[in-house]
Amino acid sequence: MGRMEIIRPILALIHVGAALIYVTGYVSTKMLSRLAVAEADPARRRVIFSLGDKFDFRFQIIGGMLVGPSGLLLAIANGYSLTQAWVVLSIVIYAALVFIGAVLWRRRSIAVRAALDAGDDARVVWLLTEPRARALALVELALMVTIVALMVLRPG
Repeated sequence: MGRMEIIRPILALIHVGAALIYVTGYVSTKMLSRLAVAEADPARRRVIFSLGDKFDFRFQIIGGMLVGPSGLLLAIANGYSLTQAWVVLSIVIYAALVFIGAVLWRRRSIAVRAALDAGDDARVVWLLTEPRARALALVELALMVTIVALMVLRPG
């Protein structure tokens, strides 16, 4: 048995596991944010947001840190050319998702926390429901679905 026959399943397990953790964090954080926005009681809203933070930090961020590098290593171990269109597109989409989460949502998250701390409930709701936030959420969802489809279908 060659070295790659041992390494490939381990890399696949790490990559798929990290992807499941990442997507779990993504879905949980988004669902909890929606629940928080729908909650009328500011105290309960704060509790829901703190639960969402736990899913974000423990699942989405940790899974995201592992899924990219493990995917790249798995592609190489499986003999895929890093110039294949689906591989390049997956890398670009992953980079876009990291940027959206680490830069765009992070800024908004800081503003939401500041509004929560100030007791400005109307601003909290506005920050999460205004048109740009909704558009960003839809773009992020479309990118997430696209990258999952690319990983499963591996077209080309």
